[in-house]
Amino acid sequence: MRIFNTLSRQKEEALSRDSTARILVCGPTVYDFSHFGHARILLFYDLLTRYLEQKGMKTTAILNITDIDPKISFRAKEEGSSAAEISNRFINELLIDIRFLGIETFSIARTSDYVETAKNLVRGLVTDKRAYFTNGNVYLDTSSLASYGRLSRMSRDELINSRVDIANGKKNPSDILLWNGSDDFGQKYYDNYLGTGVPWWHIQDSSVAMSLFNGKYDIHGGAIELVYPHHESIIAQLQVLTSSQQPVKIWNHVGLVTVNGRKMSKSFGNVVRIRDMLQKYGSNIIRLYLFSRHYRQPFKFLQSELDKYCFINDKIASSLWRTAGTSNQSSSKLKQKFTRYIENDMNTPAALQVLIEAATHHDPTDLKYMTRIFGLNY
Repeated sequence: MRIFNTLSRQKEEALSRDSTARILVCGPTVYDFSHFGHARILLFYDLLTRYLEQKGMKTTAILNITDIDPKISFRAKEEGSSAAEISNRFINELLIDIRFLGIETFSIARTSDYVETAKNLVRGLVTDKRAYFTNGNVYLDTSSLASYGRLSRMSRDELINSRVDIANGKKNPSDILLWNGSDDFGQKYYDNYLGTGVPWWHIQDSSVAMSLFNGKYDIHGGAIELVYPHHESIIAQLQVLTSSQQPVKIWNHVGLVTVNGRKMSKSFGNVVRIRDMLQKYGSNIIRLYLFSRHYRQPFKFLQSELDKYCFINDKIASSLWRTAGTSNQSSSKLKQKFTRYIENDMNTPAALQVLIEAATHHDPTDLKYMTRIFGLNY
C-alpha cells in the first residue's frame, strides 16, 4: 500500500515491517464549531486507519487538538469567560461531531495536557545549546539544520523572506519560537527556568509526538496549508530531539476545501459547520461526497452536489436490503479492483465508482466490504 509523502514528493510504502502503524494528525484549534474542511481531514485519516487495521496492522492514530492559542483567549474575552471554558466547550462539540461522523479510530490528545513535556523539552534544548533565550523568548537555532526547508521546498533565502515570526534578538531569521514569554494573550504557564509564558504552536505538537511516540512514528498528517511553517518546524524540532534525520517516515497532506474560490476558514466567515451538514444529510452522504475527490486535490464545496450523493446512498442501501442474508463465496474482480485503487494513494474517487458498480450488480459480500472500509453505516 502506497501513499504520497510530501517530503519526498513520491508515493511510498505505508505498511511497516513490524505490522504497526503510528499516526499523528493535526486537528483543529478549538475556539469555534468545526467545519467541512476539518471533516475532510478527519474522514480521510479515519479511512486510512480503517484500511490499515483491515490489513492487520496494529494502528495507533492520535488526533492532536490545539487548545493553547491566542484565538481561544480572544473569544474568551469577547464572551467574558475563560480560555479553558472556550476550549472545553468546543472540544466537547468536536467530539460530538466525530461520534456522529462515525469515527472510532482516533485517540484524542489536547496540547494543554503536554505543557510539562514541552517545558522539559525546551529546557533540554537550551541546556544542550540547541536553543537560546532572547527578550524573554526561547528559539531553536536552525543554523545547523541542513535539511530545514526541505518539506516546503524553500531555500534559506525563501525561508527568511517568508518567516512569520519577526523579532529582535534572533540569531537567524528562520529560528523557531519554542517558548513565548513576551506576549500575554491570556493563557500562560510558569517555569522556574523559562519564566512565565506559553509553549508555542510547533513545540506543542512536538511535545505530543515525543510523549506518545518518543518522537518517531510512521505518518504525520494534516491540511496542506500546514506544510510551512508548522510541519517544517516540527520536523526540525524532532530531528534535534531524536537525533534522527527522519523521525517521521511519511508526511502526508490533505487539500483544502474552498467556497467561492476561497479557503473555508473561520477567519473568512465562510464556514459550513459539520454539525449543520450532519443534521441535514447524515454521515454516509458526507463521506460519499468527500471521497468523490482525491484527498490531495482542492475540494470545491457546492451544497447542491450533495443531493447527488443522497441518491447514491439510497442506491447502496437498497442493494444491501435486496441482498440481505445472501453472500457470494469468492472474492470478485470488483473487490480486487477496489483494493487496488485504495492501495494506490487512497484513490477514493475510483474506488467509489467500483462501490457504485457493486451496488448496481447487487454483489452483497463485496459491497459490504467496500461500505465497511468507507465507514458507511446502513
